[in-house]
Amino acid sequence: MGDLKKRIFSAVVGGPVVILLFLFLPPKLFFLFIGLVLIMAVYEFSLMICANDRYTVMVLVVISFIPMYLGLGTAWTFWLLFSPALYLLLKLIMTGPGVVSLSINRDIGYSIAVILLAQVFLALPLFFLYRLKEVDSHLPLILLLTIWASDTGAYALGKTMGRHKLAPLISPKKTYEGLLGAMAGAVIVTLLFKNRMGMNIFTSIGIGILIGVLGQLGDILESVAKRVCDVKDSSSLIPGHGGILDRIDSFLFTAPFLYLYFSGIKI
Repeated sequence: MGDLKKRIFSAVVGGPVVILLFLFLPPKLFFLFIGLVLIMAVYEFSLMICANDRYTVMVLVVISFIPMYLGLGTAWTFWLLFSPALYLLLKLIMTGPGVVSLSINRDIGYSIAVILLAQVFLALPLFFLYRLKEVDSHLPLILLLTIWASDTGAYALGKTMGRHKLAPLISPKKTYEGLLGAMAGAVIVTLLFKNRMGMNIFTSIGIGILIGVLGQLGDILESVAKRVCDVKDSSSLIPGHGGILDRIDSFLFTAPFLYLYFSGIKI
């Protein structure tokens, strides 16, 4: 089966399921669903960066969701700084104080990198996605559909008309034409849902353009990580689409942006 056929098959089979989950899950169950996505994403990130102690790393990152859920921003900041120290303490207990080698030091460095980066670039954006559900139960789905339309526009225009490279050293297939397609696809959806989101036509166009751009930035950020780790996809979990990280990268900046907008920062 070709890559395009795999993409279509996965979208047809998995797309409706994801839409139903985003639309009908109540906030608390949606939070658990987001937590499951985070666990899988952190595991993929650990594999990608070749970090050991993956389960310990996952637990430490997922714990950061607790102060977020309780609205304890100071506690989350403390945990962000404390979790690497706790990992070092656990590593010291498991290996013993006398065991020091280059490989162990490198493994510790990789694991700490995952702990810190995953909390900032995975847990935090996904938490904002959950908070969107609290603002309006339809907002996560609207953002999801906007991102899907943006990705489709980027793929279609980039594939058919892409000539000018956007970030050749990071993601050689990305083009400025694809970026325009991403913005156009996003704008179509935000215009369709402008009344639901309480926006006028100009605001919905602006929000769509920003989501298109921010979604591509999230994709490029993940491409940097994959380039550094020398991998094509974060995993092969979703045929034709890669892994969980490859599917949520567009939320990294769009979910925080949209939540902040609806929380009072108006354009």
